[in-house]
Amino acid sequence: HSPPPNAVLAMARLLALRTFTLRLGLCVGLAAAATSWRPGCLHDQCQVQTARSDNATAVLEEALAVITAAPEAILATLAQSAAKQAVPDINARVVSPKPLTPVVNASSLEVVYIDTNSLSRKFAEIKSAIAEYGTARANLLHYDVDGVGYVAMRGCATICSAEEAKQVWWEEGWKPFYPQGPNTPNYAVIRFEPDWLEISVAGRFNISSGRKDWLPVSLARSAGSWHVEVAPVAPPSPPVPPPTPPATEQWRCGVCQHVYNPEKDGSGLRFEELPSSWTCPICGAAKSAFREQLLADGSEGWVHEDESEQWV
Repeated sequence: HSPPPNAVLAMARLLALRTFTLRLGLCVGLAAAATSWRPGCLHDQCQVQTARSDNATAVLEEALAVITAAPEAILATLAQSAAKQAVPDINARVVSPKPLTPVVNASSLEVVYIDTNSLSRKFAEIKSAIAEYGTARANLLHYDVDGVGYVAMRGCATICSAEEAKQVWWEEGWKPFYPQGPNTPNYAVIRFEPDWLEISVAGRFNISSGRKDWLPVSLARSAGSWHVEVAPVAPPSPPVPPPTPPATEQWRCGVCQHVYNPEKDGSGLRFEELPSSWTCPICGAAKSAFREQLLADGSEGWVHEDESEQWV
């Protein structure tokens, strides 16, 4: 279907900010050595051993947050061509995947559903790739403009059966494009099963690998579970704010220098709660003789109208 206006705007902003090269996983890449990582223990020097599946779960949770913040995505598939090409072309378009379910463990995020039309180009490209190569590899990219980051996934794409397409119908997001709901003619759904995920976020979470070769934080999926391939490093620790100094409230008489004691002089009342008729229990000075003032150390105090007489 034609992308909604906000999706087109997101794509335009994406292209204006950064150029992405989308590559399908047709070639074998070098495997990156994983670094031991877990929430709260992100440094390479950390000696605490943690299950890799736990690490993957934490990364998946952060990836889901980015995807939720940037729901539209760019789906790239192998292009169809009349003539055989040594290196196939790639087509990309903006799509609106169905929202993902919450991350529970390292086996989460196993399927992404993307609506389409059986007459669309991406539908034909997936069918063609399966017929020619036995599988249709694809790439799905979510770019979080506000969070300055992205989540990219690559995996296998297939076309859902008519029954599954009806089961995964997303009323809120897809209804405007399919007036009869899942019974609309030519309604179809792409089933995308990712087996590789990479994430890099500079603004929202500050997630990066810190590697000199710039390889992003990456997960690989095998045997139904994700595991860390390129681990994140710890972001700089935020500065610890200084402790808040305890409140030092004193009300001193500007005539006799008596310090007001709430329990003894005012039945437990704060100075501000005293009636205007209250007077100093020592010298009888009126309450109106005191005024509130911000002292040099930042604390609040009360001083006598006579500026030469001030308590701290």
